[in-house]
Amino acid sequence: MTAQIPVLNQTAPSHADACGAPAGGADDWARPLIERQLALLGRLAEAGLEIAVAIERQATGMATPARSDANPAPVVRGDIALAYGRVARAVRMTLALQSKLIKDLQALEEGAARALVAAEAEQDNARLDLEDARKARVERIVARVIQAELDDEDAVERLADEASERLDDEDLYGDVLARPFSEIVADICRDLGLDPDWSRLAQEPWARAEIDSGQAGAPLAALPARGAEARRPRFPPLPISSSHGRPKDAPGDPGDTGRRP
Repeated sequence: MTAQIPVLNQTAPSHADACGAPAGGADDWARPLIERQLALLGRLAEAGLEIAVAIERQATGMATPARSDANPAPVVRGDIALAYGRVARAVRMTLALQSKLIKDLQALEEGAARALVAAEAEQDNARLDLEDARKARVERIVARVIQAELDDEDAVERLADEASERLDDEDLYGDVLARPFSEIVADICRDLGLDPDWSRLAQEPWARAEIDSGQAGAPLAALPARGAEARRPRFPPLPISSSHGRPKDAPGDPGDTGRRP
């Protein structure tokens, strides 16, 4: 005779709750989905354990705590040992699945941690690359200033090396990514005893870009009028036109004697 196992009268979770994944990447929905599945498996394991205990009480003839009458209703009609074995196996499988999901959740968390570390490392590398590029540009600008002031090649090389070393010390010039080129160049030139010609430097592409950005450093911001005047094309003033539509002082056509009919 087939054993009959009672079924708990509980509302089953919807497919969307148990298996559905909300919109977004896997990292957005995987963790809450696994946590939901773990909760469901926990309820199933508890239900299976209650059934197993009830079958055990029936087999030993013990009354359940909720019912103390001498002849309680049987939980299983048929082979009690077979029913108990099936329930126990179901509980063991539920617990094994729980353990697997816990490992999956741990792997997900470890993967998220590794991804975060990798993203931070990528950001650090990108910042270092940008920082190196800005330092290299500052070094080239300072090198041109040095070459414009000194003729001694040894002195030029020595000051260029010193400028490069100083750029690596944030205590001297701060974060090179947060300051305009002109301010860093001015500080280095000051420390090296150089007097750059800012009116000439203002014509270089990097200086024009800095001025056009609206965030020019103090050395360039102090020259807006001179810089604009130096770049403005100069044309001779136009003469005043006469009533005949030709400039008053303009020479006439060849052979024109100035007489009018």
